[in-house]
Amino acid sequence: MPLPTSDSNEHQHLYNPQRSTFYIIILTLIVGALQLAWSTEFSEATPFLLSLGISKRVLSLVWLAGPLSGTIGQPIVGMLSDKCMLSFGKRRIFIFIGCLSTSLSLLALSHSSEIINFLISPFTNDDKTIKLLIIIFACLGIYILDFSIAIIQASSRALIVDVVPTDQQQIANAWAARMIGIFNLIGFWIGTLKLTNLFPFLGDNQFKILSILVVLIMVSITMFCLYYIKERNPQTDLTLITQRQLQNDKFKDLGIDPTKSSVWIQLKNFFKEIFYSFSSIPIQVKTVCYAQLFAWIGYFPLLFYTTSYVGELYLYNKGYPNPSLIPPELKRDLLDQSTRVGTYALLSNSIVTLIFVTILPSILDNLSKRKLVIHDKFNLRSLWIYSHITFTICTLFTFFISNYKQAIVLFAFTGIPWGCAVWIPFTLISEEISRIKDIIAIQIYFRQQTEGSSITEYDAPDIDSENSIYCKKVLIDYYDNIEYDSGILLSLHNVFVSAPQMLSSFASSILFTLLHKSHDDNSYDTSLSWVFRFGGLMAIGAWYISRKVKTNEQLYDDDKLLALSMEFY
Repeated sequence: MPLPTSDSNEHQHLYNPQRSTFYIIILTLIVGALQLAWSTEFSEATPFLLSLGISKRVLSLVWLAGPLSGTIGQPIVGMLSDKCMLSFGKRRIFIFIGCLSTSLSLLALSHSSEIINFLISPFTNDDKTIKLLIIIFACLGIYILDFSIAIIQASSRALIVDVVPTDQQQIANAWAARMIGIFNLIGFWIGTLKLTNLFPFLGDNQFKILSILVVLIMVSITMFCLYYIKERNPQTDLTLITQRQLQNDKFKDLGIDPTKSSVWIQLKNFFKEIFYSFSSIPIQVKTVCYAQLFAWIGYFPLLFYTTSYVGELYLYNKGYPNPSLIPPELKRDLLDQSTRVGTYALLSNSIVTLIFVTILPSILDNLSKRKLVIHDKFNLRSLWIYSHITFTICTLFTFFISNYKQAIVLFAFTGIPWGCAVWIPFTLISEEISRIKDIIAIQIYFRQQTEGSSITEYDAPDIDSENSIYCKKVLIDYYDNIEYDSGILLSLHNVFVSAPQMLSSFASSILFTLLHKSHDDNSYDTSLSWVFRFGGLMAIGAWYISRKVKTNEQLYDDDKLLALSMEFY
């Protein structure tokens, strides 16, 4: 394949430059700002939907919005952003669109009643009709909100991989996890305040005021970050041009012509490309994805039912086992208070998560730099394995929980495995993508020297005895057929995060149907406890598969073995 040329007079970079801590903080602020919308949805949406009269069984189906957005939306966004040819970069335009859509949908969701009453009141005053339309509008709002969040999530994670060098991927993803913890903390802390007293001019209930505050903060932070962070130009960058040409050649070999302009052909080619990308995922990434499949069956209830679980325990301790039987004159105040108490559980979880992802990455980084023997036993891989065991134990402790204070402490402990969940899988995948990109850079440089290219790289690699194995034909051919576009790979990973949530949602619906108490039954409803326990048992599968994840040293040994083995044929 002839090498492409660049019309740019600027130096070409085969590698990303080293980034300052300040740069990485600004970069990962986008992930944190997004978490404000997530935290608002986690803490407020479930009680809000239940207050509209939606049953828990139906609610579990409404929450399919998140998994569907990850399973369908993120691969589409990942593929489209990988193909984006705008001169200012591939990811930022999608982050901007996602931020705008997330803001509008969150505001619409929190103001569902007012919007429907304004639109429908000229036509009908029937309370049942209006209530039904509010429920439909709110459910639709959840779906739009989750698909909007998926746009930012896919693009912001891909942006980290695109602009940060390989040896800083672990610290960059650690900062992303810290931002998730910090902004979860901020979001949940704001949710524990009585906002109707502090900001009465912004709305008449907690959800409306919180959504307005979150939108203002999220938009301000995201716009600043998009202004500060710069991307490579896909039109002039040598590495991106070469990568695109190699992929187009591979797609043509598969009967896919990326240049066809017909809408039907483009749609058909799009799904062919997704299937090809899935079949050519690096083995390390596949292993992480399969472990995530089981892990996220367990994490789904933790995200969406914690507030309701702790809130119902609070009401039970106050003498109201069945919220449906609370006297009407007390109902609104008690339900608002139970939601705030439930948010304390999420707040405690976020505090532990933040402490965990602040301390552990630094410890692991120091162990790695000092090359201590303990690092072979205590590393990202082993930490992730232990986290699944910890999560299973936490969920089984629900057998012994009898009041809301115990539940808050329990969910604080789940901040340990949750801290691993928001940090380690993304780091493992980002490191692997970046490792492969470094290998491709070596191979591009080797081809240039072999073919006598006149292009000059600003940061040409030194080919030594260690990395020279990647210049062998067998490894060039191998990595030519490996998918390493960060957008599509991180999006496909999110399919393995999202699809199990659908399975968990269906399983939750079945458990709610079998165990949920009737509206006139004044005994405590244990169905949520069993949903958590089911998720904990599924985490055992994640523990088993995560043991097959390899270190970078083991991956290099595998490549070396492949290169040496072919010399004997």
